[in-house]
Amino acid sequence: MKDFNISSVLSILSRALDCIDERLIDHGNRVAYMVYKMMQADGSYSDEDMREICITTALHDIGAFKTEEIDNMAVFESMDVWEHSIYGYLFIKNMTPLRKWAELVLYHHLDFEKYPSIESEILKLADMIHLSDRMDIVLYSREILINADFFSIYQSNKFSKDVISLFLEANRKYEIEKHIRDGSYMKELQSFVSEMDYDENTLLDYIKMIAYSIDFRSETTVSHVITTVSISVALGIIFGLDEEELKKIRLGAYIHDIGKIATPLEILEKPGSLTNDELIIMRNHIVDTKKILEGRISSEILEIAYRHHEKMDGSGYPECLMGEELTLSERIVAVADIMSALTGKRSYKDSFDKETVIDILRRQGEKGKLCGDVVQAAIVFYDSIMKRANDNSKKTFEMYRNIRQEFDDKLNRVGAWV
Repeated sequence: MKDFNISSVLSILSRALDCIDERLIDHGNRVAYMVYKMMQADGSYSDEDMREICITTALHDIGAFKTEEIDNMAVFESMDVWEHSIYGYLFIKNMTPLRKWAELVLYHHLDFEKYPSIESEILKLADMIHLSDRMDIVLYSREILINADFFSIYQSNKFSKDVISLFLEANRKYEIEKHIRDGSYMKELQSFVSEMDYDENTLLDYIKMIAYSIDFRSETTVSHVITTVSISVALGIIFGLDEEELKKIRLGAYIHDIGKIATPLEILEKPGSLTNDELIIMRNHIVDTKKILEGRISSEILEIAYRHHEKMDGSGYPECLMGEELTLSERIVAVADIMSALTGKRSYKDSFDKETVIDILRRQGEKGKLCGDVVQAAIVFYDSIMKRANDNSKKTFEMYRNIRQEFDDKLNRVGAWV
């Protein structure tokens, strides 16, 4: 899509992560800028690699989803640093187009003196991230002159002499400290990263990354987005929508619940009915979705995502729109979202069988809540639609099972690194 590029994708991701804790992405961006200038001073990296490394570095703490972990980010001598490092590594490896750089996240707290026990080709870059991570804490927390004398007394055994020299060279050449302190680093970093020219399939992989960033917190919702996308596209094909409109539906469905990244986990995973206050908080994910997406994606895609809880009779939310105000694509994703919720297993319910789902859809259509034409298509082609959706969900569940296993395996190895 002409109005959809890597800059808009990364802006959406940044806004989404800000909803968790703005320190998570601000810290990541500052570290990414320092690593960028160090790579620039080194001169041995291609622009394409540098851009991907910058994005990976910006996400190096993405495993620290819980606020209490973020509050303790300055405590680097505990096992907590390894838990969020491993989770972040697994996220990058399994859920993003940046998988070849995943080990940067895994090793970004590893001291240089431990490197001989590790076999990896990216340890120099990991060393850069480790040092920049420490420098950001120093620059952000107090006024201090960063020079060779500083490193001689500041845990220099944690970093290689070559990387320390590289940081000092980059700081002299590009005034890293000045740009970090006055905030001008961000414009330069965004400008550099946004020069990437990716095809639509790769951009879609980045959109999937954003969707997975929500699911990564809660396995109870892991299959919902994938199932909603699958059902939406299948219904779009049944209605003969052209490829351009199918792309809009696919993207809108992928990001329709992105606002849930701001919803407390205890509400997302509550094993029972929500209270009125909790229901208000849950419904607010629609407002957060609009805040995250607005100005970063086309209005058509935004409205597909933003309007998936509207009803044909005006009883939906957040704007109580009537049927004539809703496009076919918006109606399709609204039905797909409900089908996904009904057929999915959640913390508070088991999945419903085919007869129950069809009965609920039919009654919603007869009451004027859902589009009757879309409901009828969903009922007639139910088996083929759900077979495709279930096949896609199985792949996602398998990925999460592998992640759980690998997390345990990696955590068992941490004892050799600390």
